[in-house]
Amino acid sequence: MVEAVPHFHLTHKQLEARAEDIISLITELRPQLGLAEALTATWDRYVDGEPQVDLRRFSELIADARRQAMIQRQLDDDRMRLHSGELDHEHRVEVGHHYETLRREACIYNHLLRGVIEQYGEHFSRDELTDWLTRASQGVHPWAIGEITGAVSEVLLHAALMGLPELIDLRYGTVEEDLHGYDFVGFWQGKMVTMDAKTGLYRPLTERKHGHRHLEISVPRNAAKEFHITRHGLDTLRHEARQALHAGFTPLIHASHQFYN
Repeated sequence: MVEAVPHFHLTHKQLEARAEDIISLITELRPQLGLAEALTATWDRYVDGEPQVDLRRFSELIADARRQAMIQRQLDDDRMRLHSGELDHEHRVEVGHHYETLRREACIYNHLLRGVIEQYGEHFSRDELTDWLTRASQGVHPWAIGEITGAVSEVLLHAALMGLPELIDLRYGTVEEDLHGYDFVGFWQGKMVTMDAKTGLYRPLTERKHGHRHLEISVPRNAAKEFHITRHGLDTLRHEARQALHAGFTPLIHASHQFYN
């Protein structure tokens, strides 16, 4: 791998050109080498061979789309097997280990996608990003939609929470914390509080996890215009967060959400 050179601000033209170059190379090499080798060659050229930090991160996002889409499919399969009741102890341990390994890889990719959206979302539209990830993943459109929707929900909730003075030292969760269900970590009234962004319309939930307060905050789809939070979305999310902060704990570790209007 080449040594990375300093950051510079990328333009829409550069991002679009790189996405199209990656997709074109995969398409060109696939008939000759097969998909797996085509993806490896593309990664070597545009990720390992890219010295500029931000362009390399964006290239990784696009070049890894197919593998990540397949990881999501494998996660879904493993989850079904784990809940089927048909596995003996040995196979449950084996499938569970495989599931957690893949979940970590998917989480790392989610952090990468979220970072690219936060840094460069002003330079491409949601439709453009969806198209790039769909074509790079060889047509797995539902995966692309789901990945972007989840990442945008976190970006929007982060924007809203950053404006709440009662939350101190708010930050995104690390990969390890995210794997435990914490998108954000901060302090409220001198005690640690964690939060998870949920997509859709749900009542805010507050519960106790691992000895601290944990909130689940709904991020409605209309809270964003492209990748930016709307005024209505900002007000709604801050209201939901405050409502959850001041609510009593639910008695169970995880309660079912109820849709509301």
